[in-house]
Amino acid sequence: MTVLLAPSQTISEAPLPALDVRALARRAAIPATVCAVALLCVIVGGGRVHAFVDGLRRGLGVKPGWAGLGVAFECVSLAGYVGLLSLVAGRATARIGARESAQITLAGAAATRLLPTAGAGGLGLTLWTLRRAGLRTPAATRTLLAFLVLLYSVFLGAMVAAGGLLTLGLVSSGGPAELSAAAAGAGLLAIALALTLAFLVNADREAVGQHDRAGSRLPRLRAGARLAGEAVRDACGLLRSGDPRLAGALAYWMFDAAVLWAMLHALGLSPAVAVVVLAYFVGQLANTVPVPGSVSGGIAGVLVMFGMPAELVLPSVLAYRAISVWLPAPVAIAAVPGLRATIARWAREDATPAGELPLTPGSARACRYGHM
Repeated sequence: MTVLLAPSQTISEAPLPALDVRALARRAAIPATVCAVALLCVIVGGGRVHAFVDGLRRGLGVKPGWAGLGVAFECVSLAGYVGLLSLVAGRATARIGARESAQITLAGAAATRLLPTAGAGGLGLTLWTLRRAGLRTPAATRTLLAFLVLLYSVFLGAMVAAGGLLTLGLVSSGGPAELSAAAAGAGLLAIALALTLAFLVNADREAVGQHDRAGSRLPRLRAGARLAGEAVRDACGLLRSGDPRLAGALAYWMFDAAVLWAMLHALGLSPAVAVVVLAYFVGQLANTVPVPGSVSGGIAGVLVMFGMPAELVLPSVLAYRAISVWLPAPVAIAAVPGLRATIARWAREDATPAGELPLTPGSARACRYGHM
């Protein structure tokens, strides 16, 4: 089913906030300071100063081959994100293609680096851009949720797979089975919850409405659950389409995790792939708490729990974060003016009377939901 949205009112250019280089520097300084203090306490307290200094020296002197491989992996990861976003957003509005998706992805990365909000800065900018593209707030929200469902289905699936393999002893690790089992169980629970919401979205809405009048908070909770369930159904519909860009969800997570794998091997560590995957995804869960350095600490902590030497793990994780987070930062910041120009062009198109400009595929705004 295709629902055409009526032309919206004129959208102001509402330029993106100006970048504050000093804010970016402060953002980088906070996690660096926290990590430095934590590492100093752990290493000095453990009497392994020389071993850590040697590991840090090796981390800073990673061979060009390993560093280049890590950079290539990160580029593929970002390309996967762009491809998936172009698929989902392109189904909602013809204004967003590969070029616009790349602008949104990179500008969102810049917002995430500037704002210590555990990634919410990038998501907020994406939602804002979808609205500027002509989508009403419910359609923009549902589009973003469908994108996140597809993206994080790989996240949860990887946690279940890696945790299951390690818990059942199918992969030798020497780490705590309790942690592996907890990760696998959490992933399964989240997947079951999402599928349940999708199933319940077809419940009798009139009956729900009768119950809604009984309380003040229930309507909002049910509306939120219904929206989430509809987003899951939209994501399932996209999966049935078999579009190659769906592989972007897998590429985004797996190639970013491959950067961590490369940095570990660059310093002479060779943990099982399942251990790297589990450490990566469990560590990423720490990103839900806006505490600087939480992701690095989470990843390093899991790897140490699986028997990896801390004096080599910590420099490896820091090298991974340098490639994954800060290396793309200059390109991300440079993409912000391009996105601002795109949004300004959309605003000019919306301000032009309908009779003066023929309707073109680039200016049409369609929202395709239901059976996608």
